[in-house]
Amino acid sequence: MRVLYLNPFSQEVSGPDESLRVLLASLIPSGVEAHVALPAPGPQVERYEALGARTHFVPLATLRRSFSPTTALYLGHLARSVIAVRRLARAVGAQIIHTNMEVLLEGGLAARSLSIPHVLHYRGNTLDRPKPVFDALAAAWTTTADHIYCISRATASIFERRGRAAKVEVLYNPIEVQAFASAPRSAEVRAALGAGPDQRLVGMVGRIHPRKDLETFIRAAAAVVAKQPSTHFVVVGRAEAPIEQEYETKLRALAGELSLDRHLTFAGARRDIPAVMAALDVFVLTSRHEGFGRVVAEAMASARPIVVTDEGALPELVDPETFGLAARAADPGDFARQILRQLVDDDETRARARRAAERARSFDAADTARRVRATYERLAARA
Repeated sequence: MRVLYLNPFSQEVSGPDESLRVLLASLIPSGVEAHVALPAPGPQVERYEALGARTHFVPLATLRRSFSPTTALYLGHLARSVIAVRRLARAVGAQIIHTNMEVLLEGGLAARSLSIPHVLHYRGNTLDRPKPVFDALAAAWTTTADHIYCISRATASIFERRGRAAKVEVLYNPIEVQAFASAPRSAEVRAALGAGPDQRLVGMVGRIHPRKDLETFIRAAAAVVAKQPSTHFVVVGRAEAPIEQEYETKLRALAGELSLDRHLTFAGARRDIPAVMAALDVFVLTSRHEGFGRVVAEAMASARPIVVTDEGALPELVDPETFGLAARAADPGDFARQILRQLVDDDETRARARRAAERARSFDAADTARRVRATYERLAARA
């Protein structure tokens, strides 16, 4: 079965890229011939091709939440992209087009013009504002897709609230559970993340982006260090877009103002995330309106104590007090309190971490791939 995947990014740190890569690692051995279309070369190309996927570069028209001088040109870009995707789909003999993120509309339009099935992966966050825009987008997504995967119940509710959930299936992002469960704890990795032999290490992994609300993470770090000076904090991730680079500059300045120079490390992006998770004593995610949070699932598979924001899909994953703890959004004081709770190595903390590891088995990549392959076969047979 030949499937054309449309992906809007190819960044060093990208949840949609990582989720697609992990999915393809199980789909390709099952007989799926994967073609991945990207807007330009990037750091993920080599990783896709190492799996056996074929990469292609086509102009893609990415939707934006904010208006800019180029917004008026969007329809022209979209028309050119539909033509390019249609041409590529015919050239590779695609039987299905699978759009890896909802910010691309050309996959559905090209698939409709070719009379082949279209699968849409809704990987966005849970903030569906402005409402009139999302009302129109939900109509477009459901009209041009034969099947829609939502990465959490929280994101599926965007369609449910609008009475457009008939084609929607909740499909949690896949992770390589065994890789995280079996990763050894390394003193060398801990040292690279800034932690000394006797220090507790608290970390956050992901893109350095304003939506990750790293200001709350840094202010919480200062509050924790004031009570437990031997605690070290680390941010594992990279700022790539200009808005992210400006944000990182702001974060580094804030860390300096809070005298965290010796207590906080910006470690950059790393590929050995199972080893990173094993090195942490507590994993934290302060994101706002997160649609899933694959790093949370990875931390769960690693049996790490976890603290997340109490909004978006994150409470859905950790079920507060069951698999981890939740803190009020944008509240550094509450995050600090929950982090301090997780730093206590007691029976309750260890029990939550054990239950989280058991829960993480439901994110297994092989099981996810079987469900996706079954959907492909059903749609292809119907077509």
